Amino acid sequence: MKVVILSLLLFSAGINSVFAQNERFKALFVFNFAKHIEWPAEYTAGDFVITILGNSPIFNELKQNVEGKNAGNCTIKVNRISNISGLKPCNILYIPIQQSNLLSAARKLLDGKSTLIITEKKGLITEGTDINLMQIEGRLQYEVSLKQMESKKLKISKKMLDLGIIYENASTRRMPVLESVDDASQPR
Repeated sequence: MKVVILSLLLFSAGINSVFAQNERFKALFVFNFAKHIEWPAEYTAGDFVITILGNSPIFNELKQNVEGKNAGNCTIKVNRISNISGLKPCNILYIPIQQSNLLSAARKLLDGKSTLIITEKKGLITEGTDINLMQIEGRLQYEVSLKQMESKKLKISKKMLDLGIIYENASTRRMPVLESVDDASQPR
């Protein structure tokens, strides 16, 4: 019985470790998007605000490892809102998988604004998100909607485009081969 309990505890610890590592990678991707996307001039003064919708572990990762760093000339601040009605102007809105049903409402509230919307549920790239993080063959990767980003006057660096999956429409995708997720963290 003790062996079974010990095995379950070790298995659980392993799962928690993998989950925590996944959240760190997501935070790293968000930080790299902050550094490698160009916003219109009116979004480059003051703080660079990343807002997390709902209660997601990525909030803690961003708060601990990204807040206070710079995106361009701006200092990164990380906020969390519990519902979409609390949304204030921000550079990035991160919608975790548990809140995916709020993408449409977020898009309506942010219409005409240059806020990058990042999601993490398969298929949301076709629903109007700008960047969608997802697991592909056991690795965290991202899709980029150039059309969405261009409509918001957001310019993503070639390096980030080369590492992502470019989504143009339902019949066209360009999929790169990532050596490792460390590729996304290399400086320009």
